Amino acid sequence: MRRLLAGTFASLAIAASAAAKPPPDAHPLQDLYYGDVLFHYFQGDEFDALARLLVARSEGRPQASGTEGELLMAGLLLAFDQSRDALASFERVLQTETRPDVRNPIWLTLARTLHQRGADAEALAALARIDAPLRGDLEADRQMLKAELLIDAGRFDEAARLLQDWRGSRDWMSYARYNLGVALIRANRIDEGAAQLDQIDHSGLRAAEQLDLRDRANTALGYTYLQAQRWEDARNTLRRVRLEGESTSKALLGLGWAEAGLGQDRDALVPWMELASRDSGDVAVQESLLAVPYAMARAGSPSAAAVEYQKAVDRYEQESQRLGGLANAIRQPAYVDRLVDGLVAQLASEDGTPKRDDGRPIAPLQQIPDAPEYRGFSELIASNGFQAGLRNARQLVFLKSRLADWSGRVSELSAQAPSSDWAGASARVSRLREASERLLDRQRQALQNVLLREIEQRQQRLRAYQAEARFAQAKLLDRSAIAPPKAPK
Repeated sequence: MRRLLAGTFASLAIAASAAAKPPPDAHPLQDLYYGDVLFHYFQGDEFDALARLLVARSEGRPQASGTEGELLMAGLLLAFDQSRDALASFERVLQTETRPDVRNPIWLTLARTLHQRGADAEALAALARIDAPLRGDLEADRQMLKAELLIDAGRFDEAARLLQDWRGSRDWMSYARYNLGVALIRANRIDEGAAQLDQIDHSGLRAAEQLDLRDRANTALGYTYLQAQRWEDARNTLRRVRLEGESTSKALLGLGWAEAGLGQDRDALVPWMELASRDSGDVAVQESLLAVPYAMARAGSPSAAAVEYQKAVDRYEQESQRLGGLANAIRQPAYVDRLVDGLVAQLASEDGTPKRDDGRPIAPLQQIPDAPEYRGFSELIASNGFQAGLRNARQLVFLKSRLADWSGRVSELSAQAPSSDWAGASARVSRLREASERLLDRQRQALQNVLLREIEQRQQRLRAYQAEARFAQAKLLDRSAIAPPKAPK
């Protein structure tokens, strides 16, 4: 999911950029103030371009306030996650714009923004306004978005027909098929959903991201068969999942249950014992710690099962203590700052040299670093909501830096032109710096609370597993204590 969201954000940025840049037949530059805006924009200084454009519009500069300026404003606002204001700018342009090459990408951007704001019916209506194929990846983006909207609306047959007529890349179609397959299964149309997921498995994918998608498809399909007690189908499907990948743990757990469903308890021990040897922070691993002694007891080895139950109790306690230590670390303000630093560290040029942070939202973490503040939280950290919070924190850090720079520049200017009223400007910058610091503290606290709630939920789950293991162990020991002695041979 993490990479899928990153691709969705990238396609949205392409649409915004295409709509934001002035069209080739634009009027010649007539306003030096607007020229300064464009200079910073094409230099990649989008924050400065946005600030200058807002000033130019407030002064009624004609090009800044016209169609070209409106498009540029909308694209810049969208680049900084200001979707509501960007939406209003795009809608103003669409009231007068007639050129299809400009109008249609705007409708796509509008649809994507409306979808992100939960207005799916309006998003579908916006897509319906596109009256010609879009250029390049934008057409695939349009098809993908429409498929997502149809799936979310429960219009599965229409989504399936759209996939049959797919004109985008094969990778994009794989994502759409995955979403459709899962949706059909949730609607209890299991065989139809299985057919969609099975096509992903036989699509000859090679890239690592696509192989991960295929693993997720097989895992989802395997668990669907488990719920339907189709043990043989579940076993065959789950065996397709790679032994090293994001879906491996869940697939190993399901494979063990498929073997157990077929009455092959000793065969079930193979995937479960492999899973139990892994990091106990994984939920699937925690479940396997109970599954291993369960299978041993069913296979006629109660003594070995009792020993494994005790091992499970000990490992649950160790994991709970580790989480307690992590909770103490999370309560420190520096914890969230390190998460933000990890996000910013992805900003690098192609040659690997650091690249200036311009405060724009970026894609979620491509790879969760192997550090205490990340370990065990990769799924939560990669979630859309948590990533949005991290990006907000990063933008506030960036804003604080820019305000500090502006404060210094005001001081320099006041020394060069003491007759001007710089005191008012200095006071406004100071108030903004204080406000940004307060907002950053609130954002840090919100992220900390999310992580602490997650830890509490995990500790509750561990306590439940621990109680189950102790109860099962007690039953085995009690049973062996009252069992009659074996007759001598």
